[in-house]
Amino acid sequence: MAASPDSGSTAHTAMPRSWRGHGMVFRAFLAQNVAVGCAFGAFGVTVLSLQEKFDAGRGEATLALALCVLMMGVFSPVAGMLIGRIGLRWLMTIGTLMSAAGYAMLAVAPNMAAVLLLYALPIGVGLAMFGPFPSSVLASNWFADNPGPALGVTNIPLFVALLPVVGSVLIRDHGLTALYLTLAALHLLLLPFVLTVKDAPAARHDLQVHGSAGQDMLSTGEVLRRPVFWMMCLGAGYLNAAGITSVSHLAAFAIERGLETDHAALLLSLMGGAGMIGSLAIGWLSAWLGAARTLAVIAGAVCLSWVALSTTLNFTLMAAAALLMGSGGAGVFPAVTMLAGRLFGQRSLPRVMGLFVLFSLPMTFVLPPMAGVLHDAVDGYGSVVGILIGGAAIVALIFLSMGRLMASTGMAQPIPAA
Repeated sequence: MAASPDSGSTAHTAMPRSWRGHGMVFRAFLAQNVAVGCAFGAFGVTVLSLQEKFDAGRGEATLALALCVLMMGVFSPVAGMLIGRIGLRWLMTIGTLMSAAGYAMLAVAPNMAAVLLLYALPIGVGLAMFGPFPSSVLASNWFADNPGPALGVTNIPLFVALLPVVGSVLIRDHGLTALYLTLAALHLLLLPFVLTVKDAPAARHDLQVHGSAGQDMLSTGEVLRRPVFWMMCLGAGYLNAAGITSVSHLAAFAIERGLETDHAALLLSLMGGAGMIGSLAIGWLSAWLGAARTLAVIAGAVCLSWVALSTTLNFTLMAAAALLMGSGGAGVFPAVTMLAGRLFGQRSLPRVMGLFVLFSLPMTFVLPPMAGVLHDAVDGYGSVVGILIGGAAIVALIFLSMGRLMASTGMAQPIPAA
């Protein structure tokens, strides 16, 4: 069908290359970094301090991040709905303010119960409103014809690399209060950028990846009836859970293995630093291999990394394993966002990703604190590492099978409902 005179078809092809499109990707990058860097990057170096300050167990301390992820997942479908109602600008602004308030209140939290509550409500809900999900939707909508590179840039985990080292120094020299106030200040510095976020032009929401333009947004029931959605939730949900578990426990694991505290924090920082390159690489790799096969590669990297971390005390080899794990972990969300767009169409992306976050919650909520409880029960990380390795191997097989299915169908159109 020919474009109408006022449809702006030329603008549609030029817009992704315009300064505005790139500017929105930069804003998405900043929002994602503040959200994930503060919640995940800084958390790993606070676990031992939280235990000491509030006389808590390892499982209770790591429950804080799990509750944050739980509330982010529960609220993500609501955030997906709000994107269409109030737009990304106001959704992300409200989320940024909520999260900032949460960190400011953490600075004066009187007990562990308050810490858990604050991570769950203002921070977790705030993450759903301005974190990886809405940031990736923002970038993907502006580059709907080829979202891989834009998603790779958006999900570069710069702050995940920086905040473990910065946080370790702040805690050592000034205590947890200084760290939490610094995290709140980062959110306030982000506000001018999210206040200038613009949704992609309305016509671009009709653009579907791989020639599926014009399809209406799928209903929740249509998404949930497709077996491939549940495969995606199982596989990518486990990889997200394994990544959160790694962030929560890697520093403590390394210290128990005999590393000094500074070296353990450095491992966490290296893992985040590798993600900066890995996120870009995963974006391009997804465009080349396909998102499903890329997720299989990430699962393989998780296996190899934990095998190495559990079998050597050589810091150089442990650092290499952390680099490998970080390179893959940062790419899970951009890869699964590309996969969802390929399977269900770009216009359905907010709904599909909101449902994905919700239904992958059982793993992302249970695995990190379960790892802490299991550690305390057996007095070590051996069983935890075994679960991480075995689960990642199964996930690799799931995504390899999905990749073969997608290749056999050609994926010229989204997979039809079963």
